[in-house]
Formats: sequence, C-alpha cells, structure tokens
Amino acid sequence: MPRERCFSEPDVLERLTDAFSTHGYAGTSLTLLQEATGLGKQSLYNAFGDKQSMYLQAIDCAVKRFAHGAAAMQAAVDGRAALALYFDTLVQSCASADPAQQSCIVTSGLLEGVDEAPLIWALTSRWQTTHELLRSAVERGQRDGSIANPAPSAELAELFIALTSGLRVAARAGRSQAQMERLVAITLGVLDTA
Repeated sequence: MPRERCFSEPDVLERLTDAFSTHGYAGTSLTLLQEATGLGKQSLYNAFGDKQSMYLQAIDCAVKRFAHGAAAMQAAVDGRAALALYFDTLVQSCASADPAQQSCIVTSGLLEGVDEAPLIWALTSRWQTTHELLRSAVERGQRDGSIANPAPSAELAELFIALTSGLRVAARAGRSQAQMERLVAITLGVLDTA
C-alpha cells in the first residue's frame, strides 16, 4: 500500500518554480531541487515526474503567479495606465531582494537557450502571451486616446517586451530601482510621439 504524501504539492511546486527561476533549467540540479523543497529524489519524481516535467509545471506556476497582474491591467482606466501598471509591477519585482522575484523563468529559459522541443514550445508560447498582453494594451490606448503614437501595436509591443527582458538583466547587473524606473519612463515616452 503506497504511503500517504506528507507535503503540499502546490507549496512544493512554488519552491520548484523559485529554484528554476533563480538558477535556470541547466543550472538547477536535482540536488538543488531537493534542497529547495526538502524532499528526496523519489518523492520529487513521484509527485512531479522528471526534471523536464518539473520545469514545465514550474513555467505554468510562474504564469499563474502573474494572472492577477494581467487582470489588474484589464481593469486599468486606459491602455497607457495598463502599461504603466505592468512596468510598475515589473520594476518592483526586479528590485526585490529575493532572487526568485528578480528573475523570470520564461526570460531566463529563452536566454539560456534550452534545446528540448517541449521546453522551447512552452517558453516561446508564454513569451508570445506576454507580447499579446502588451500589444492589446497598446491598441486599447490608441483607441481610447491615452497613446498618441500611431505605430503598429505589434511593433510597440516588441519594444516593450524587449524592455521587459532588459529590466530583468539590469536588476541582475545591480541597477537601482530608481534607474529602472527612469528607463521605463524614457521608453514609455515613445507613446507620446504622434
């Protein structure tokens, strides 16, 4: 008869997500996962499968963490406010003393160049979801008048998604919260170009 699990899978998944976000896919060893979760190898494998499966579940967990942010963007008064909220939240995360908050599992995975097809698909599809979120906010702002720039929304979204990755790297390179906020302000200034 199998033993009953004495741990919360959602809580353990949160710790797996933090480990992968902080160290990347290749840099996260099984030993590190065991240390992060307090579980043995077999318990991890029984609950979450192999490392690839753990990573895929961690990507989903990280995306769910941001669901409230996407909902807040939808509730913002206009498109520009939605983008400002997105970047305010991002800068707060990047400025955190917690390495797991500073990092993004999707950004780090793409920069790392993971080469396993299921992982590539998971990372690029989540990246595209973020691009779509930004593009939608730009289009909304262009419709409601809060964004004067008439450039194609997809092109402006490319700029903003590049800023998203750049802020993650800037935080790791030691840039202060004030420096990152200034970078956001300068970049968002492009929205005022008619």
